Amino acid sequence: MTDLLAGYIGGSRVDLAQVDRKQGEIRLTGFQRFRPSDFKNLDSILELYLRKAKKEFSAVCLGVAGPVIKNKVTTTNLPWHISRTSIQKKFAFGEVKLINDVVASAHGLALLDQDKFFTINEGTPEKNGNVGLMAAGSGLGQALIYTDGKAIYPYASEGGHSDFAPGSQLETELWEYLYSELGHVEVEDIISLGGLERIYNFLVDTQGGVRSDWFEKASDRASAIIEKALSGSDDTATQTLDIFIDCYASEAANLALKGMTLGGIYITGMIAPRIITALDKGRFMERFVKKGKMEGMLKNIPVAVIIEERTALLGAASVALGMQTQ
Repeated sequence: MTDLLAGYIGGSRVDLAQVDRKQGEIRLTGFQRFRPSDFKNLDSILELYLRKAKKEFSAVCLGVAGPVIKNKVTTTNLPWHISRTSIQKKFAFGEVKLINDVVASAHGLALLDQDKFFTINEGTPEKNGNVGLMAAGSGLGQALIYTDGKAIYPYASEGGHSDFAPGSQLETELWEYLYSELGHVEVEDIISLGGLERIYNFLVDTQGGVRSDWFEKASDRASAIIEKALSGSDDTATQTLDIFIDCYASEAANLALKGMTLGGIYITGMIAPRIITALDKGRFMERFVKKGKMEGMLKNIPVAVIIEERTALLGAASVALGMQTQ
């Protein structure tokens, strides 16, 4: 077998691994993780990885957080411009494919064992029904999967950049607060790591509170908010996480309605696995089904959290293996 390379490029990490298949299962070897903030571009990361690997790769698939258009992508939460042609020429790769990172997760979905899922709603999945994926982290990724019963056909969505729709009076006030600051409020502005910090600031500024010392001193404020909320040690953090979960559930339901995802909604990304105990309390599903005429349909849609953080990398590996057989 010729050497294959798979990668995941997100706002807070870059994962690379070599790919092979053993006894029908995809294996990742030579796994390395990089912090994008330590590098000026993707090329510098690839150069370092290849120097250590000392191999030539015939096929490379990279799942990238951003819209892939005509084999190019400008990463949404990094100042990077990535081109298939330039990567292929510079590193003499046999073939290069760029796909959206959530599309990569969609390819990885079928490779996961059942213990890699945490079920929020059992539902009644429709055989060969459409499936939706959402991934909140540095940004908010979305994708949909169509299947004809023989193969899956994932396709990307930039729905995370659609307009945020408030679902309560408090969320309307949050929209107004952010609109005055940003001039336009995307769903991603709220359902993301940065969104957690924005919700916290909104509550402090509009409810006459004071920013806690732990918040001011935290190097990672989103993680600090999650920690305080889950421990119940800070009321503002707890309310922040409640609003975040409500908005996340509402947007997941929007994706379910637009994609008619009767096969299920799967939630991936950095945040969901860290707040599973909060998602499991019923609040998420209460808001998920709160769609008037469509409540009955939404109740039957399975909802689960993917707890395998390398799902996108596995999906990119699967695509790389497919490139080898083309």
